[in-house]
Amino acid sequence: MKPCRILLGCMLASLCLLSGGAWAQVVTEFSAGITAGANPRGITAGPDGNLWFTEFFGNRIGRITPLGVVTEFSAGITAGASPFGITAGPDGNLWFTEPNGNRIGRITPLGVVTEFSAGITAGTSPYGITAGPDGNLWFTEFNGQRIGRITPLGVVTEFGAGISAGATLGGITAGPDGNLWFTETNLDRIGRITPLGVVTEFSAGISAGATLVYITAGPDGNLWFTEQSGNRIGRITPLGVVTEFSAGISAGAQLNGITAGPDGNLWFTENTGNRIGRITPLGVVTEFSAGITAGATPDAITAGPDGNLWFTELINRIGRITTGAATVPPTIAKSFGAASIGLNGSTPLSFTINNPNATTLTGVGFTDTLPAGLVVSTPNGLTGSCGGGTITAVAGSGSISLTVATLVASASCTFSVNVTGTTAGTKNNTTGAVTSVEGGTGGTALASVTVGAAPPPATNIPTLQQWALWLLGLLILIVTARVTLRPRKKD
Repeated sequence: MKPCRILLGCMLASLCLLSGGAWAQVVTEFSAGITAGANPRGITAGPDGNLWFTEFFGNRIGRITPLGVVTEFSAGITAGASPFGITAGPDGNLWFTEPNGNRIGRITPLGVVTEFSAGITAGTSPYGITAGPDGNLWFTEFNGQRIGRITPLGVVTEFGAGISAGATLGGITAGPDGNLWFTETNLDRIGRITPLGVVTEFSAGISAGATLVYITAGPDGNLWFTEQSGNRIGRITPLGVVTEFSAGISAGAQLNGITAGPDGNLWFTENTGNRIGRITPLGVVTEFSAGITAGATPDAITAGPDGNLWFTELINRIGRITTGAATVPPTIAKSFGAASIGLNGSTPLSFTINNPNATTLTGVGFTDTLPAGLVVSTPNGLTGSCGGGTITAVAGSGSISLTVATLVASASCTFSVNVTGTTAGTKNNTTGAVTSVEGGTGGTALASVTVGAAPPPATNIPTLQQWALWLLGLLILIVTARVTLRPRKKD
């Protein structure tokens, strides 16, 4: 089956089938909400479950939800700053570089921007940025031959010792060894800097004229980087041993962004090749082009909270490509607090929802219609919560529901509502299916409770003390009667 392209509004999607009918990677492009000529560049997953990207020419920061809804933010960004690199910070905010503004910017999930320039040498052009293992943000200076560190409070320190003169610094990432690793684009070196600022450079094993661009930590404990001019993917161990891979990469692809995917592989972009590439830890490369608009120029790439890869396209789109890994539905379990209750008695009914995936599930929900003879208690006694979702349990009603909850990878939630038995009998209660946006429809949950008949009217059974008093009174009556009725002697 040949790839097909479907145009829906401003969303372009392509579904590709492998031989034999198995689903392969699916590419979707989003353009609605992105200002013309914005030139999206950097992209990262945010702490709010969305993706955040920079607009180099648009001078804005963009946010796109996993469903493709875009919001742009420009307030607080100096004119001509040209936002470029972006990363999620340890403080719950997003941090970005301004090469032309010579600043570091911070934007909250609500879109409030703060810029920092103090401590950054003039004309150095901050470029790549990443969160460090020390709770700070670390960035490269493209023209300054320095690595910068900025605290969440905005205090900047620059490190230049150990970096070769004339080096133009590119991407930067936190390594598995507790250090920061960066590329030197024009000198064909990889640099390592400790949190204390000690720099080591590595060049052995890197082909001349490679033009190193971006770098990321891999799932195998190594660092992986792109060689734009060399048309290769490089791997460097924490000890500095380099291996280059070129097999499977189309000639003249011009590699750029790279990131670790949720599937245990590395994913990269091809600027000129107009493709997304995937390389396994063993170096096996696969390229994907179906669904990517001609001339789109894929640039930066990141793993999203939805288990997919998201990338920027210089022609003003954000792209999403699935990894091919299946996302399964959430699961649901329920139980009554007691096996049996009296008529008009109450017991808690508890629900537990679980996300078995290594990725976030959104739109999680279900409805539980109670069987006849069970109603939500008054008051409902609701306890617990579930992923920010809405729990509806109206007192006296026969329904309990959860809507629009979000469960991060491997997370679960539990909540309970009190129910009252209004008629006698065994009540078998099965929920509706639990569902989510990514995982689809899951299973149901069953629990039972027995509601007993009304207790018989209370009878006043005398206590032993009452019996003793009555017997004593009876004896007194008998004695009195005998005395009274005894015949009197005549005088």
